[in-house]
Amino acid sequence: MDILFPATINSGIIGRNKKVSTSGTDQWLAKLTSCICKLGRAGFEETLFELVNLAVTVDHCTVFINSPDGHTEHLFTQSRLDEETCNRLARAYVSGFSARDPQLAPVAEDGVPPEGDQLTVLGQADTSGYPEDYRQQFFEKTGLIDKVSSLLQTSAFNIYCSFYRLEQSGPFSEQDFRELSRLLPLLTNLIFKHSRLTQFRDKPADPIVTSVPLGRSPDLMKRLLEEQSDVFGQLTEREREVCVRIIQGYTSEAIALDLEVAISTVHTYRKRAYAKLGISSQNELFSLILERMPLVS
Repeated sequence: MDILFPATINSGIIGRNKKVSTSGTDQWLAKLTSCICKLGRAGFEETLFELVNLAVTVDHCTVFINSPDGHTEHLFTQSRLDEETCNRLARAYVSGFSARDPQLAPVAEDGVPPEGDQLTVLGQADTSGYPEDYRQQFFEKTGLIDKVSSLLQTSAFNIYCSFYRLEQSGPFSEQDFRELSRLLPLLTNLIFKHSRLTQFRDKPADPIVTSVPLGRSPDLMKRLLEEQSDVFGQLTEREREVCVRIIQGYTSEAIALDLEVAISTVHTYRKRAYAKLGISSQNELFSLILERMPLVS
C-alpha cells in the first residue's frame, strides 16, 4: 500500500494542550490489542477513540465510505459531542456536503483510482476554505475548529477518516499533527478491517471464530480461492479446499471427515498453504480473504 503525506503542515498553535505521546508504551499497546480484538464487534469505535486519545487529544471522529458512483455511506462517528448533533452532521454530510468537501476535491477532480491501494494523510484543514454554509454546519454551530483526515483509496471504494478538535482543546499543534500522521496508516487500516468484518456479521458472534455463515459462504470462498487468483493461485487444489473450510469455521477433525483424509494430512495441507501465503494463523487467512472481498456482497 502506498502512503502519501502532505508536503506542508498548517501547524496551528504549537505547545497548546501539548501531550507527550504514549504510542508504543505498554498501556497503548494493551489498548491496541483490545481494539484489534473488537474488530467487527460492538465497542470497536469507542476503543479506537480511546486508543487515539492516548497519543493525541481528539474530540470528534467520523468515518465515511465513498463509492465510485458518488454514493457516500456513514460508517460511524465517535465523539464528545451529543448524539443528536453527531447524527445531524452525519445525515447532512451524506445528503450532499460530501460532494463539497474541499479536502476531497483533488480526488474528485482526478477521477482516476490509484493502482493498488493508496493511503493519503491529508493536511490540517483551514476552515476558512470551506463554503460558508458548510463551515456553519460543521464548525461554527458545533464548536469544532480543526480537522486532520486520511483517505484510503482502492479500486472499489474510498474510506475517509477525519479527526477533529473542539475549541476548548485548541487546534492541533505541529507535534500533534506529526504524531497523528504517524498513527493514521494503522488507524485507517483498523477501520478498514472493521468495516469488512461488520459487513459479514449476520449474527451476534465473533467473526474470527465463527467466520462467514456456512449457508452463504461456499460459492464466495471458492471464487476468492479460485486458481487464477493472484494470491491464492499458488495453492494446490487440496490446499485451497482446506483453506475454504478453515474460513468456513470447520475444525481440523471436520475438515478431515469432509475431505475423507487423515487429520495429520489436513495439518500438512494447512501448514503448506500458510507457508505459501506468508501467514501463520486463521486470523491472517481471514484478513487475506477480507482484503479481496467486495465491500458489499
